[in-house]
Amino acid sequence: MNGGVWACILAMVSLGLTLIYGQLEIINIAHGAMYAVGAVTAYYVTNYFGAWGYSLILSPLVMAVIAIAIYILCLQFRVVGYPVEVTLIISYGVMFILEQVTLLVFGGAPKLIPNPIPYEMRFFGELYPSYRVFAALFSLGTIGGLLLFLKKTKLGLWIRATNQDHDTALAMGIPVSRVYMLTFILGSVLAALGGTLVAPMTSITYDMGSEIIIDSFIVVIVAGFGSIPGTLIAALILSISTGVFSVILNPVSAKGISLGIMILILLIKPEGLLKY
Repeated sequence: MNGGVWACILAMVSLGLTLIYGQLEIINIAHGAMYAVGAVTAYYVTNYFGAWGYSLILSPLVMAVIAIAIYILCLQFRVVGYPVEVTLIISYGVMFILEQVTLLVFGGAPKLIPNPIPYEMRFFGELYPSYRVFAALFSLGTIGGLLLFLKKTKLGLWIRATNQDHDTALAMGIPVSRVYMLTFILGSVLAALGGTLVAPMTSITYDMGSEIIIDSFIVVIVAGFGSIPGTLIAALILSISTGVFSVILNPVSAKGISLGIMILILLIKPEGLLKY
């Protein structure tokens, strides 16, 4: 169950990374820091309003504002066609700034949020926290909503058209620069939502994104850069295999076996599960 819950959240966060790379060709190292910002924002929102639920609205809004500032100040003239090392250094710098600002504001000591849904459900004769089930369903709902947005709306059509050929899209009158900014905002908001959902399940620290960014990159690489369906499948494989093996092994060994499975997939299909 824990593997399935984490798979849903990881898939949502990795989907944001996939969107940004697939559209802007930016390997966003700062994605983990955005995840941490979402968790920290959830902590302050919960303390201020006395209810965690408000953070599901306010954390994405805060991250959207930050993402707009990052895009305008750092990225708007450095997307599609720029050397990958240039955008890589820029995103690393953004990550460092976000982490240090979070450390200054939040401090280095871990903090906790009370369980928003302090009830349990029974699965296979065992009790399981209801909040974790909610987090998984909310993540899946967000992913489904994003896919519907990309397929059924005019903005979604613009994003898909720009992804396929930005020069042709520009010639057809699509505001490509706005599409790039919108995509960056969407990807960043997905990372912040992931942090918001995880915040009540773990201790919150300013650098909590350092672990999930590694898992997210593993998922995106195994999926095939830019592949949304592949991202979902790879997140399920990584998280559920870790959860299953941790029942019979220690967590470190379980994670090692899971990474071995991912390496085996890349040996068989080096282009990724579903090449974009």
